[in-house]
Amino acid sequence: MNKFIIGLKRNPIKLIVSIFITYSICWTILEPILGMVKSAEIHLVGGNKYIFLLLISICVGIYRVIPTNEISINYNNSKIKIVFGDLFQYEGFKAIPVSRFFFETEVVISSLQHIVIDKFYKNSEGLRGLENYKEKLSNALQDQQFEIVRREIFDQDEKYYKLGTTAFINLNENNEFLLFAITETEMRGHIPEKNCNSTKMWVALEKFWDEARKHSRGKSINIPLIGSGITGINLSPIRILELNLLSILNSITEKGKITANEIRIILHNNYFDQIDISLIEKTWKTP
Repeated sequence: MNKFIIGLKRNPIKLIVSIFITYSICWTILEPILGMVKSAEIHLVGGNKYIFLLLISICVGIYRVIPTNEISINYNNSKIKIVFGDLFQYEGFKAIPVSRFFFETEVVISSLQHIVIDKFYKNSEGLRGLENYKEKLSNALQDQQFEIVRREIFDQDEKYYKLGTTAFINLNENNEFLLFAITETEMRGHIPEKNCNSTKMWVALEKFWDEARKHSRGKSINIPLIGSGITGINLSPIRILELNLLSILNSITEKGKITANEIRIILHNNYFDQIDISLIEKTWKTP
């Protein structure tokens, strides 16, 4: 019902038009049948036939006005899906935006990085799981460039990586992650007002897609709505989505096909009333 209300608010005219067209088509089909099959009139006498047609028309109208949950865009032999759902329920690599201080662990609970850390924590009995996470992260980053930065708020020196630095870690074959640096910090209670901006986000995404194509090898790549949440990009959700999509198309245009089964942009269900993906499909659909 909630989806119907959202669809009705977006396009009330579509409901009326769908009901009218469906009613007209059904009546065009039904009228000659009633003329040829006299026994049909026994069941559809008087106003019954009009009520019957109206009910069918309303059902079709409701179905037509409910917003779609998934769209596909084909671009240069690559398939890109935009779908509402849970990032961690899809097979393939999951892109996880993290801070340039990769080894933060006391991160914001609502962040995707926290969910990944929690998976490691629960998989290996607490602290052992956390150490496993840090060890895999350290191994994945051993060839990456960084600088040592003094973090006064924690009174310690830490490794500070370049935007877009990407680390592949896995818990098991069903939990494979591509962590990439995009924000200044994900630490609880220390999120700055300008944690990232659209320029830095674009640089990070360019680097990420360069790295993602090396790892995909026919597997699907799943990314969240990068730039939302604590990343703090000051754009509407639909504009952030377009920026995500543009980064994928730009990578394909400049570097060629990404050898992934599918590339999915997975939107949290909270964005269902804010993003009309059918508009994205119309705008970005290629001939």
